[in-house]
Amino acid sequence: MKLAVIADSGNHVTGPGEGEYILVYEVNGDAVKLVGREPNPALQAEMHRGLYALRRVRELGVDSLIVSEIGRPGFNLAKSINLRVYIVPDGVNADDAVKMVISGMVNAADAPTHEHGHHEHGF
Repeated sequence: MKLAVIADSGNHVTGPGEGEYILVYEVNGDAVKLVGREPNPALQAEMHRGLYALRRVRELGVDSLIVSEIGRPGFNLAKSINLRVYIVPDGVNADDAVKMVISGMVNAADAPTHEHGHHEHGF
């Protein structure tokens, strides 16, 4: 199984449009190995940033994604590309989040954490 985690520079889980990195893990039984770390393309997008992260995760051949939140557009895209999404608390260490998922402590999400756009616009 291949898992991706969206994480900040301190390897803490974030949302798909916020984290600086996409971390890719290979899981074989109890063995977990970090096999990739790349910049999150979402940070270059002006709108719907999380969608850019999800597309890149799928291009990497990942079948499951760990994030701290996901909006309806991202959740719907994940469903349409058969990408399982797991939600863990914001700030959890990425390695710990992977262990939580593979141990069964976290189930795949069945709904988004919010509808659309959750950032302040400053108007």
